[in-house]
Amino acid sequence: MTYQFSHDDLVWKALSDRKRRLIIEALATGPKQTSELVDLFRDIGRTGVLRHIEILTEGNIIHVRREGRTRWNHLNPEPIRSVCKGWVAQHIGGLKSSAAKLKQIAEQGPEK
Repeated sequence: MTYQFSHDDLVWKALSDRKRRLIIEALATGPKQTSELVDLFRDIGRTGVLRHIEILTEGNIIHVRREGRTRWNHLNPEPIRSVCKGWVAQHIGGLKSSAAKLKQIAEQGPEK
């Protein structure tokens, strides 16, 4: 049996790597040519950067537009917003409950 990754899984996978998060941060200031991203990450080289771009593209976080031999990378923040919003909404109820209990304990003061 083969597991099919959901779109959310692909976004979380894309966000799981520090280099990919740094690429996202670089693109947050505006579109960049692939060569500009390679210059930022000389330690992994062009092949490494292209692999990270491929994973970010699979998660729909980056759109690549080609102009002749030039590849322009554009950030699409919507998938990040979507998965984070869903995850936070799913877990916020427990956090609110814990905070309310903590507040109640703190207001009661020390036991005598």
